[in-house]
Amino acid sequence: MSEIIFKPCSLKEMWEEMPNLPESRKYMAGGTDVVTVENAGFPSAECWIDISDIPELAMVREEKDHVFIGAGVKLNDLEKYPFIKKYCPALLAAVHDFASPSLRNMATLGGNAGNASPCADGVCALVSLEATIVLRKGNSERKMPLRDFFTGPKRTKLEKDELIYGFEIPKKENLLGQYFKLGPRAFFGISKVAVALSAAMDGNKVKYASVAIASVAPVPLYAAKTSEYLTGKELTEDTILKAADMARGEVSPITDARSEADYRRDMSGILLERALRSLTD
Repeated sequence: MSEIIFKPCSLKEMWEEMPNLPESRKYMAGGTDVVTVENAGFPSAECWIDISDIPELAMVREEKDHVFIGAGVKLNDLEKYPFIKKYCPALLAAVHDFASPSLRNMATLGGNAGNASPCADGVCALVSLEATIVLRKGNSERKMPLRDFFTGPKRTKLEKDELIYGFEIPKKENLLGQYFKLGPRAFFGISKVAVALSAAMDGNKVKYASVAIASVAPVPLYAAKTSEYLTGKELTEDTILKAADMARGEVSPITDARSEADYRRDMSGILLERALRSLTD
């Protein structure tokens, strides 16, 4: 059976046409994961809905208490916005490690989340930023913490015909961010393990810390215990080493073609050490 590609010009057109489309349908934004997913044996669809040019999904704006990034915003476009640099530093750090320059011109955060890979760079950074994911279906909208959106590898809480509309990132003053990643090569690789850190400092004291780790659990992992431990602590060498050990205890990696579980566990701590030391460099 040949596949149908439907490319609406607006969300309104998409919702109006939805009843006329085949039941087996999926969304496509940048499309950078589509071939990879199909080659891995995941089922395709009779109909692909190309949402790459819908204006409502390409919005980036600063609100009173949060930053909004539309699901269809291209990763390379994020650097255009000064408020993204101010309030989402871990995300920009992750974007620099995301695939290749050509793919960053196509890939979107919505696609990165919808693909639900435990190693997703953009998602890991957003989880460290305590992002909220915004979902829409027709005139209905619901929100949840992004870290609660994933139920397993390639599985999410998306309902039938529900669309990732965008992400809300809470604004925190004087925020610092880091993203450290280990892959099979220096660039363009899928991570063996990655650590995203969002933090605010008062001198040498950690006023706020939020840690996320990729490729070490069935879903992008929010390291809740490690984040709680760091918040309010003086950033001493002892604190850094204890936080690293705590992170190793929170992960549950597997051994696969890219890496071994013990290596991933150990490097989770080492990458967090590097990220924490960078806060005072």
